[in-house]
Amino acid sequence: MSYKRDLLPKMALERLSDNPGALFVDVRSKAEHKYVGYPENSVLIPWIDEPNWEPNPDIFHDAVIEALGNRNDKLESEVILICRSGFRSNEALKCLQSKGFNNVAHVASGFEGDLDENNHRGNLNGWRYDGMPWTQS
Repeated sequence: MSYKRDLLPKMALERLSDNPGALFVDVRSKAEHKYVGYPENSVLIPWIDEPNWEPNPDIFHDAVIEALGNRNDKLESEVILICRSGFRSNEALKCLQSKGFNNVAHVASGFEGDLDENNHRGNLNGWRYDGMPWTQS
């Protein structure tokens, strides 16, 4: 069976519970993390952020490697990514896969979920909508 890369929030939480060594990465900006809230037990490593709002795949990759600490086979470690809606986390996933990571997944509906008919998030799906553990500082 191949590794499933697109996860619903409940599936991601189950994976994280089953594998306490998995790294859960919030790839949103520092501002989103602070003002919107964040999934519990996640580490913030922005895919894009101030001041230029451009992705830097090498810096992102290096930050994930650093967050994995002293593990022997970092490229085999399970990494689960989350962003607002699933777009940035999917881009970050492709980056990590291109650099040799084999067990990377992302929360396809993100933290806030898809846009509803009024262009608002948080009313259809996503980590918060689905009642997964989160906090706000």
